[in-house]
Amino acid sequence: MCRLFGFRSNVPSRTHRSLVEAENALAVQALEHSDGWGIGYFMGNEAYILKSDTGAAKDKRFQKITSRLQSHAFVVHVRRATVGNVDSLNSHPFRYGSWVFAHNGTIFGFDQMRDEIMKDVAEPLQQPIFGDTDSEHLFYLLLSALEDAGIASDGRGEIDVHVATEVLRNALSRLYRIAKRDGHPPPILNFILTNGKVFFAQRAGLELYVATQKFNCRDFEICTEVNKSCMDIADPISTLLEEAPPTAPVRTVNHCLVASEPISEEDQWEEIPEGNLLVMNERMELFVSPAPEDFQKCPHPPAPAPRPPWVNTQPVV
Repeated sequence: MCRLFGFRSNVPSRTHRSLVEAENALAVQALEHSDGWGIGYFMGNEAYILKSDTGAAKDKRFQKITSRLQSHAFVVHVRRATVGNVDSLNSHPFRYGSWVFAHNGTIFGFDQMRDEIMKDVAEPLQQPIFGDTDSEHLFYLLLSALEDAGIASDGRGEIDVHVATEVLRNALSRLYRIAKRDGHPPPILNFILTNGKVFFAQRAGLELYVATQKFNCRDFEICTEVNKSCMDIADPISTLLEEAPPTAPVRTVNHCLVASEPISEEDQWEEIPEGNLLVMNERMELFVSPAPEDFQKCPHPPAPAPRPPWVNTQPVV
């Protein structure tokens, strides 16, 4: 399977440490996930992507690019191919308008399910599908569902995250129903979707972690964020979930990292609960939404990566 990394911050930042220098940086993880890499980032309100079909661990361009890029939002992916050829067209993330999307998982039986999935993809959104992965089709399926609910498919304009959350949950639920009906294993659907303002991170079948607090920060003195809430002592999200109504934010943050594996010692990693969707609105308020109604965990997922010895994660629930 692949590896995901997502970042959202109040202030433009570099993620070179998380991607290259940290104890378990994405480039380290890419030693086992060498079928391509991609970086999605934002300049103002516009989304951009850089992609390759080579392995990030040995590609000097990956190190050079990550050392220079600065943005308030990133989506980064290193690929281990399951569906689709090793090709830059199939490398993640994918972009449409202001939306950037990356997927870690597999829609089992995709060749048999493709035609039915495409029925739910709006015709104008079928045209930009250039690769042959299940992931790219999933992206445009989700965009079509959002458009049907009145949310612009290009990701521009105001987005009600509560409406979008229900739309995404319903679209995933339909995929689980189709897979069950046709006798396929439940799909693995970990993904990150953002337009640089709102941010969604779905855990569905594989491990996924979030970090909004730091044990220490080497950039504390030069950080331009006025309210450095990431250095406060915060209650675990698991405790907050028990106390807060479902539509209430569990935490307001000034930065958020999401990753397939804990990356660095300086961050406090919390495990997103299986099936749940992590949601952040433009005000940097963090919500956790329950699993889709028809969610089923894949009975035989790949074994999780060994946790580094310094990891002491707190489960969200």
